[in-house]
Amino acid sequence: MRTQRLLLSCLCGCLLGFVGLCSLAGAQTAAPGEWTWMGGSSTVPGQFGVPPGAYGTLGIPAPGNTPGGREYALNWTDNNGHLWLFGGLTFSTQLSYFNDLWKFDPATSEWAWISGSSSVGSNCPVLSSIANCGRSGTYGTLGLPSAGNTPGGRYQSATWVDLNGNFWLYGGEGFDVNGNWGALSDLWRFNPSTNMWAWMGGNSTVPVNPGCNGCILGQPPVPGTLGVPAAGNTPGGLWLASNWTDSNGNLWLFGGWGYNTNGNGGVPNDLWQFNPLTNEWAWMGGSSTFGSDGRVLGTYGALGKPASGNIPGSRWSGATWIDPNGNLWLFGGQGSDATGMEGILNDLWEFNPSTNQWAWMGGSSTLNCADVPQKYCNQPGVYGTLGIPAVANIPGSRAFPFNWRDSDGNLWLFGGQGFDANSNYLSLNDLWVFSPAKNVWAWMGGLSAGGLAPSGAGIYGTLGAAAAGNQPGRRSAGLSWTDKRGYFWLWGGFGLDASSTVGYLNDLWVYQPSSTSPFAPSFTVSGTAASVARGATTTSTVTVTPTGGFTGNVTLTAALTPNQSGSVIPPFFSFNSTTPVSITGNAPDTAVLTIVATSSVSSTCTSSNQIPNGISWYAGSGAALAGLFLFVIPKRGRTLRSILSLILAFIALHGGMVGCSGGGHPAPCPVVPAGTSAGTYIITVTGTSGSIIKTGTVSLTVQ
Repeated sequence: MRTQRLLLSCLCGCLLGFVGLCSLAGAQTAAPGEWTWMGGSSTVPGQFGVPPGAYGTLGIPAPGNTPGGREYALNWTDNNGHLWLFGGLTFSTQLSYFNDLWKFDPATSEWAWISGSSSVGSNCPVLSSIANCGRSGTYGTLGLPSAGNTPGGRYQSATWVDLNGNFWLYGGEGFDVNGNWGALSDLWRFNPSTNMWAWMGGNSTVPVNPGCNGCILGQPPVPGTLGVPAAGNTPGGLWLASNWTDSNGNLWLFGGWGYNTNGNGGVPNDLWQFNPLTNEWAWMGGSSTFGSDGRVLGTYGALGKPASGNIPGSRWSGATWIDPNGNLWLFGGQGSDATGMEGILNDLWEFNPSTNQWAWMGGSSTLNCADVPQKYCNQPGVYGTLGIPAVANIPGSRAFPFNWRDSDGNLWLFGGQGFDANSNYLSLNDLWVFSPAKNVWAWMGGLSAGGLAPSGAGIYGTLGAAAAGNQPGRRSAGLSWTDKRGYFWLWGGFGLDASSTVGYLNDLWVYQPSSTSPFAPSFTVSGTAASVARGATTTSTVTVTPTGGFTGNVTLTAALTPNQSGSVIPPFFSFNSTTPVSITGNAPDTAVLTIVATSSVSSTCTSSNQIPNGISWYAGSGAALAGLFLFVIPKRGRTLRSILSLILAFIALHGGMVGCSGGGHPAPCPVVPAGTSAGTYIITVTGTSGSIIKTGTVSLTVQ
């Protein structure tokens, strides 16, 4: 039935060119690979504005509820596929640290405010002439959940979900139990079944130094013995760290902004493991100086080779994933390369918790500081061809991106603050996917370059409706989740709204990955541009390039895109051979498309000089073709055959009325121009191999 509908649709399209017998029916459905704006505001109230939250009633979901705009918030996904959001930061006339907790249900598209305060309160210590406002934490008794407990206002904490579905939170920059602001070292657990927090470890207070106005103070780490868990161990005051949960339910933490053992601030590259069953930390790797010199060099080793001495350099705010094998992945962030140069990185790392070894898997081990448009050393992105994986592809340096994992185990990356293909430093909205199995990237959407101008505004479309043109604006430091269906969700951050205004966003988006992986065996089709004078012949070389390890035969066909330059007599074209293009290895193969532009036509139609009027592929009798359908189509298809025959017969009859008579009638033809009209034509080339169908184009200029 689907084939029948497709045939009828194509024939209806042909008839539309004659008398408009068929009409389009049915709305376009949402397709995989498209963004949908699902909620929140498409605009911010002025430069660096903050869309306000709509809290509703505590604990009650409602269509109008939504968190206010912010960046650096925290998030989890529960076992039922609900999306959770906590805290975050905004800055207008003051720095505002939130401690509100929200739950979003993808099935109803409704938010519910679960706990915490709907305002940042009046606790606003002035630090470095800027007021930092936020709620104090309510810690309760260590290890005991309580409805009254809640962490203080904060941002950029490390977060995990354990094997029992509980949420964990460590540190961040914010407010302690006494309302003092600094780098926190507290550990919290939240049970989404009871909606209660429990303070599970670390300090409920931050150090205070009244003589150090504006200093970020925090507890120093207590590393203990390398690789040995102990009750007294702690990473210390820390924010902007990378974090994962391994397949055994252990919580891992790497780097961030923190302190050394002397209590001095720095950027460590220490790796920690926390066991929720024993409630103990173990220092598992990284420098024993804990960033005492402000930076720690990366030890990269050989590309793709794990080794006990390998470890990323000090950094913060990179992207993290877990692959299907339980390995931990880290991309980019801001920190130090192999030489100790500081900047924004684009290196990719894999960590195996079973062997406790890192492997450098891609990107650059060094930063380029020769062409720095702002103040950061970097590496630009290498985008390649949209949707096509390539070994040379790599996202540019970035920090604070969004990330997901799809059902095939591929790792996805979106936006962040970093560098485009031209080494311009800006917020990004490019979408990438990485295959751990093939160790290759593909650029899947968004802008590859945009300069420093405010291009890359959000394209929101209609609320709740997917569309190919929809696109979140350039942004960083927002939230990302994957729901139970495997759909990607994106919320807020700091970036561009629909009008290119910069501000704190609270828009909600969903993206459905395509069911066809870009890493599956496939191919691309492309053709060289051609130019020809009327009455002459030219050629275009059509290239079929394998991707994803494709091998096999590809059959090529070509068709003229309709309504090209208003031509009455289009050019004619054919391939040099009926033999399919054959791909036997990684190299592409080619075919030659021969193109003929006619110079004149006869004013009288005869059986020897008839040229079809406006139809490039059919030069015989439509009635005869209809008869062919009647005799060739099997008996079970007679109903469709009859419809097709009538339509084709009508086309033949109509062609006889408006063009040359069929069957060699000597009736005079209408007056037509002398050959193919001059202008530009687009020829669509289709390659088919089994169920794989790919298209490319050839641009043709007729002089």
